[in-house]
Amino acid sequence: MTAGSRHIADNPNGAAVTDGAAATDGAAATDRFAGIDTRLYLVTDSAQCEAAGRSVAETVQAAVAGGVGIVQVRDKDIDDASFYSLTRQVIAAVDAATRGTDRTVPVVLNDRVEVALRLIDEGENVHIHVGQTDTTVAEVRAVLGAEPLIGLSAANSDEFAAARDSGVVDLVGIGPVYDTSTKADAPDGIGPDRLGELAAEAGLPAVAIGGITADRAPDLHGRGLIGICVVSAICLADDPKSAAEELLAAFTGSDQ
Repeated sequence: MTAGSRHIADNPNGAAVTDGAAATDGAAATDRFAGIDTRLYLVTDSAQCEAAGRSVAETVQAAVAGGVGIVQVRDKDIDDASFYSLTRQVIAAVDAATRGTDRTVPVVLNDRVEVALRLIDEGENVHIHVGQTDTTVAEVRAVLGAEPLIGLSAANSDEFAAARDSGVVDLVGIGPVYDTSTKADAPDGIGPDRLGELAAEAGLPAVAIGGITADRAPDLHGRGLIGICVVSAICLADDPKSAAEELLAAFTGSDQ
């Protein structure tokens, strides 16, 4: 991945890490995020975007313009052909939002390994996030090769240990931090304090997800995260660009 926008994240000791250094003691993992601003990570929801009167691509383009640094395409209700088309639209939206800048904004696919492989074979630089019951991270790495980033949802000591031992996980997603209606089967929120404990235990770069809003984001600063993930806070927003700007400022405690 090429150098791009400034990266600012928390490290496990609460200090800021800048210019591509992720919140981890592993140099290899740090290098994997060089040039990527991981602080604000958008996970798309097609139904929410539609409810707000926009396409997913329109939402993504505005949100990236507002500071989103990673975009995950997630839609469990469409087939691979439709998901491929959706991802192509998102890639185009990210390209439009970053044109003329030095920003590198990764596009991550939620589980669709075969779609990711097709896009990689077509020359696109896409990545993967999987859950505990999705395709295994070892299988993902074997199919997609060494370059794509691999994210994994993890929530306890055994899952963190397995992620570390795999040697292929670049990022863990921890949550839900707060109660959320985005996923029907989501457990109760763990809260910021427990989140911080889990981020420290993970031993890998970590992002938080679940019920995060601009009002709650300040409570997640200093918890050992490289960023926060949001869904409805942007997908349902009247103005995704302004929502992204507000979330980023709230999480970092700055004007970006």
